[in-house]
Amino acid sequence: MARVEFEPTSFHRFLNCGPTVLAVTQDDGPPNIITLSWVTPVSHEPPLALISVSPHRYSHGLLEAGGEVTLNVPPWELLEEVAFCGRVSGREVDKFAETALRPVPSVLVTPPGIEQCLATLECRVEETVGVGDHTAFVLRVVRVVADEEAATERFGPGGGIPTTIHHLRGRYFAPLGGPVKEAGKAE
Repeated sequence: MARVEFEPTSFHRFLNCGPTVLAVTQDDGPPNIITLSWVTPVSHEPPLALISVSPHRYSHGLLEAGGEVTLNVPPWELLEEVAFCGRVSGREVDKFAETALRPVPSVLVTPPGIEQCLATLECRVEETVGVGDHTAFVLRVVRVVADEEAATERFGPGGGIPTTIHHLRGRYFAPLGGPVKEAGKAE
């Protein structure tokens, strides 16, 4: 296999393997949607996730002020909405009004979830850490609701059905889908 060297600043293109999410933030005004691909679980107990957001993004200020967010896992069918929400700023555009995305009330946090998404994680900001040109928000997951079929049949690879959206770089995305293969010994 031939090897090619890349600039260190392009490292993230090789690590962006988790699903892209539509995060909904809100302070005193209407909710805003931001597309995020830098999302990862960081703890089972307590249940913590981490998102990385540039301070230049409108949602960064909303997240700091409101302290709450929903992380919504969109299916492949919402790819155009995901791209739109990542391309335009909520400072100028009401993304719920400009897309077919439908907000649904959350139970434990103020920002709504998104009805068409496979899962919604209601989260509260636990901690923030400045990391280079982004802020890492450590989120406590306080409630999870998921589409029953998606949670049992479609999450993860299986059956060749495209499921979650994965951002590769720039305007390139790929679905997760394909056969499930078990590896390793059962313990």
